[in-house]
Amino acid sequence: MTSTTVVEQPTTRTPLTGSTQAVVTQIKKRKRRRRTFLVVLLSVVVLLIAIVLVNSNKEKAITVKTEKVSRRTITEEVQATGKIQPQVAVKVSPEVPGEVVELPVKEGDHVKAGQILASIKPNTYQDQLEQAGATLSSMKARGLQATASKINAKQELTRAKDLQKQNLLSEQDLQAAQAKYDVAVATEKAAAFDVSASESTVKQYSEALQKTTIYSPMEGVVTSLITQLGEKVVGTSQFAGTEMMTISDLSWMNAEVDVDENDVVNIKIGDTANVTIDAFPDRVFVGQVIEVANSAKLKGNGTQDQSTDFQVKVKLTDFKGADLRPGMSCTAKIHTQTKTNVMAIPINAVTRRDNPDAVKADSSKKTDVANDAPIVVFVVGKDSRVKMTTIKTGISDNAYVEVLSGLNGDEEIVKGDYAAVSKDLQDKKLIKVDNTTAKPADAAAKS
Repeated sequence: MTSTTVVEQPTTRTPLTGSTQAVVTQIKKRKRRRRTFLVVLLSVVVLLIAIVLVNSNKEKAITVKTEKVSRRTITEEVQATGKIQPQVAVKVSPEVPGEVVELPVKEGDHVKAGQILASIKPNTYQDQLEQAGATLSSMKARGLQATASKINAKQELTRAKDLQKQNLLSEQDLQAAQAKYDVAVATEKAAAFDVSASESTVKQYSEALQKTTIYSPMEGVVTSLITQLGEKVVGTSQFAGTEMMTISDLSWMNAEVDVDENDVVNIKIGDTANVTIDAFPDRVFVGQVIEVANSAKLKGNGTQDQSTDFQVKVKLTDFKGADLRPGMSCTAKIHTQTKTNVMAIPINAVTRRDNPDAVKADSSKKTDVANDAPIVVFVVGKDSRVKMTTIKTGISDNAYVEVLSGLNGDEEIVKGDYAAVSKDLQDKKLIKVDNTTAKPADAAAKS
């Protein structure tokens, strides 16, 4: 077997020319720049990721508005709605039935006491009166006849007694004369009763005839006219009668409002009130409570919207220049209590929160936030963090509430916005205070 030996020849490199060397150099520079770019890009990406991670772990501050605890005069109010009504309003109804043949007034007229308001056709009542008069005359004639008969019977009885003393008349005839006289006396009495009854009938029909003319019972304004000329009406002697019109004294007007049963216990006679009437939006009327109902008014009985209200009457003490009319809608703000120089905070700063300690102690217990949860405010600390503080409140108005305990009086508390106070803020939460007021243009743009 023959072996072959291979001898490796040395590789001979061809020297690069100048142009080729330049090309190689450019390629190497491009690779270095690409690597540098990738390194820088990777570094930027890593840096951005790090920034995002850091910011995501950083606590975000809640922007709020604050106000210092102050001392104020607070007037507690009870607000209720109702209608404007006159203190005195008389519903006029006829006492006798018939057809309205005269109606000289119209709605809105001012009438005086005793002025004619309407007339009912009197023909039937005139006929009845004439007939009753004729009957009375007949009864009087019968009475005179009965009196004459009694006189005659008395004379006959006297003669009979004289004859009987002389034994010229029997006892039986004397008794007959006595009986005749007794009948005559009874007949006269019966005739007198008939005359009296006839006189009563005449008086009744005479009054009925007079009642066909209806007069105003008081001075006032015709605020409601229901009956029309020619209409037939029913008198009050028959059932309830027909309501023809209403006469109201508009010199004394009340705001009759319905107050919830939970608020009416705070109202007393003499409390002042501010009354606004829908028809006069730019004016506030001053009033005073003159009556608080003892019986309740049930609304929506048996339904989900059932409510129990009590009517409160507020006398308007100054309404000159205002043409108030019965039935106008109104709102009364009744001042039930006033306290001066009390510690006060904005009512928007107050909320109710569950007690964390109670929840931890019994996690199965659900706290009624609306009623059982404590009343709290958020006090601003020096480290821009809030402290949830439990307070006890007193009376309040529509803007501020009295603080009875829980604050010293020098704190700064969070008063807005609503979401922050009612939900977002928690104890030791970081905040950012912004008490700037939005410009009108900005506010309009946001709205």
